[in-house]
Amino acid sequence: MKKKLITVLVTSLLMIAAIGAFLWKMNSMSNKLEEKDAQIINEEKDLVSMQDTKAVDSIVASDVIPLYLSGDRKNVVTIEYPSKKSIYSVERSLKAEETLTDVKGRTGLYEPETALWAYNPYGTNNCSMYVYFNTSGKCYCRCTISVKDDKIPDFTRTLQSQAADGFAKEHEYQVTGLVPGKTNFIIMNFYNSNDEIFNTVTYSIDMPESSIGSETIIKSGNEHGKSKISNGLYLVFSDGKKDRVKTTRIVTRRVRRNGRTVTRRVKKNTYKNVKNYAILLYDNSGVLRGEIPLDGYCGRNMQMLYNGIAYACADNKIALVNPLGQVTKVYKMKGYKQDGEFTYDGFGNFYVIAAPNRKGSVKRSCIVKLELESGKSSTALDMNTLLASVYKKETRDSGRTNPNWIDINSVQVTGINQLLVSSQALSSIIKVSNVSSLMPKVDYIISNKSIWNGFKGLKKKVLEKAQEENAAQATPETEGIVSILDEPEESELFASQAGQNAILYEKPTSLGEGQYYLSMLNNNSGVKALNNNKSYYYRYLVDETAGTYMRVDTIPFNKTTDEGNIEKSDDVFIYCNASQNKFMETDSTGKLIKEFTVDRNLYRVYKYDWKGFWFS
Repeated sequence: MKKKLITVLVTSLLMIAAIGAFLWKMNSMSNKLEEKDAQIINEEKDLVSMQDTKAVDSIVASDVIPLYLSGDRKNVVTIEYPSKKSIYSVERSLKAEETLTDVKGRTGLYEPETALWAYNPYGTNNCSMYVYFNTSGKCYCRCTISVKDDKIPDFTRTLQSQAADGFAKEHEYQVTGLVPGKTNFIIMNFYNSNDEIFNTVTYSIDMPESSIGSETIIKSGNEHGKSKISNGLYLVFSDGKKDRVKTTRIVTRRVRRNGRTVTRRVKKNTYKNVKNYAILLYDNSGVLRGEIPLDGYCGRNMQMLYNGIAYACADNKIALVNPLGQVTKVYKMKGYKQDGEFTYDGFGNFYVIAAPNRKGSVKRSCIVKLELESGKSSTALDMNTLLASVYKKETRDSGRTNPNWIDINSVQVTGINQLLVSSQALSSIIKVSNVSSLMPKVDYIISNKSIWNGFKGLKKKVLEKAQEENAAQATPETEGIVSILDEPEESELFASQAGQNAILYEKPTSLGEGQYYLSMLNNNSGVKALNNNKSYYYRYLVDETAGTYMRVDTIPFNKTTDEGNIEKSDDVFIYCNASQNKFMETDSTGKLIKEFTVDRNLYRVYKYDWKGFWFS
């Protein structure tokens, strides 16, 4: 019996030791993974202060493979586009793809050291290179772009593979993040399935200056707690930049020669101001990492769609571009011009803020439905008709036949043929159903009720304000509502939005039937604005069943009277102060982390990490 007990005891001790060793090993592996994740997060912060060394300082010149865009040693494929309009042609983009495919077939096998490179072959990103090669075994590629400038941090990302597990033998990427006007060193590290580097290849290329005058480094102002800054690239929508362009044409002139009048053809130089438009991408140090040229118009937003990005590339076109930069589809609105953001309904349709392309059309008063499969465009919602009584009154009061009486600046889909429409001029958010039909219907309005005085039927549509349990009573700013001509407001629980922009509809599964969150930039301007110098992040909980809305979140920011947007991501806010041409990142309380200023009029700014698109 004693022998059996000893055996059991020894066995138990061995099992405990084995379990302990296993747990220790697992803990060690977990710690290593955490350290690796932390290292990657810091590398991708794009901040010089968080990078101990620069990759360019460790490069051995003899190991660098130079890339040339022109000259006798040209070894990079280049494709010319005569105009911005020609970039957004599916046929031209397909021809560029065929050119690359033809080069691949003629030259044979490409390896990392002999990769096929093309400079921005589809014309859609001036800060990018296309690269193609094969490796003997499956691996993934982590790329660092480094330049000899202490103000510009290294830009390191894992390139997004087409393979499901991220490991591939055939590699094809759009490498974005190259700095215009600089010698860029592209360091490609290859990792096996054990996350071990087994090969490193370094290329260099002299990138051309921005052809449309974009700032390579934008000004950064106040900054606090930079370690809290989120990873990603700021996506900047702004007005175009003017450029004085010289053109030469041949003219006929009559001149006196030897006593006779003769005709001569001579060259004449003329100058005109041309606006160049682009969507710009900046890193956390304010360095330009992407430049998407546009054909004369800059929208207000971008959407992920069909494994691509969709954005307004002209005033009547929306382009769909894949991760390699190829234009795969161009949707054209016939008879309309865009005048703001667009949204996707999940069923093959875009809803676009636009106006009929005819003289006398009312600006920002229509929503156009663009059917992606058929390409058909039609008026889904005409607010001049839906709110005819308001339109007539505003037209009569203003004394103009074509006032911007409603100023739609944002639209969100809430269901099939259901839209939320943001009217900046009326400081109201209007829920409309039966859109794209002969009889659209106003379901309800979110605004101060007094705005709708004189419109009895519509005033009944305004939702009631509700208050959360244990929430404070009327907020101090409510007392600051400006308008001595209006009737006194009844005691309010909170001040509704005024002159708002960029609304966002959210329907998490945690909410009940008929409930959703609605966030926005409350510009606090125009009708029912508060008497202060603040704009706000507002978030409502809307209950359609109860017919109420309550304010569940509000954060003050420096004021922007028009345009702009604000979005919350994880523990930070991204705020575009359009009036001051500034954008900033703050913590969850609104405390500044970093601020940037640009040299052009801002519309909106977002931030994406581009994981699953360019990077992984």
